[in-house]
Amino acid sequence: MKATHASTAGARASSGFTLLEVMAATAILSLTLTVILGVISNNVRATTHARLLTTATFLARGKIVSLEDTLIEKGFQDLDEVDDGNFAEDGFREFGWSSAIEKIQLPTDMAKTAQQAAGNLSQKKDPMQALTGMIGGMMGMFIEPVRVGLEESVRRVTVRVFWLERGRPEQAVEVVMYVTDPAKLDLALSLGGVAAAGAAGSGSGSSTSSSSGQKPAGGTK
Repeated sequence: MKATHASTAGARASSGFTLLEVMAATAILSLTLTVILGVISNNVRATTHARLLTTATFLARGKIVSLEDTLIEKGFQDLDEVDDGNFAEDGFREFGWSSAIEKIQLPTDMAKTAQQAAGNLSQKKDPMQALTGMIGGMMGMFIEPVRVGLEESVRRVTVRVFWLERGRPEQAVEVVMYVTDPAKLDLALSLGGVAAAGAAGSGSGSSTSSSSGQKPAGGTK
């Protein structure tokens, strides 16, 4: 009977877990759960960010289309226009927006630079380069009207949609679009063409006057 009791106690001891084994298993389980929860949390944050980014992109596109319609309806203004607000009326209170309608600025020395380059070419001994310089000088008369026409007929529209996310700095989506008014561009180009033709006509008239002035002198001799 004693031998049987001893063998039964040994079997129970070998089939159980010690305190050290239980603590090690608990630590491994805790570490595994921590890693799994971290992965799940990152996935949730990434999914939320993607959803907010997509929403902000659609809101920005809708806002810039609305500004384009308003700009075409009211016409272009000489001064820049800025505005801001949020999308609470559309059910997206967490998103804010800011907009800017700006008049583009082109270099003012474009015509001068083109005419200087054309003058340098016209002084070359090579006939082709001289001809190129003469043509470039004539085309330079149209650069300034084109520059003014583009500034008057093009507006740069910028819309910025921003929002806040937990654990991230302020997030934003920016959309830029250029709106044109072809009527103003055609008007500026037509006025520029008239001015350039007038300048060319006055130049040819002066040369004719000088030549006619030389004929009487020859006749007197």
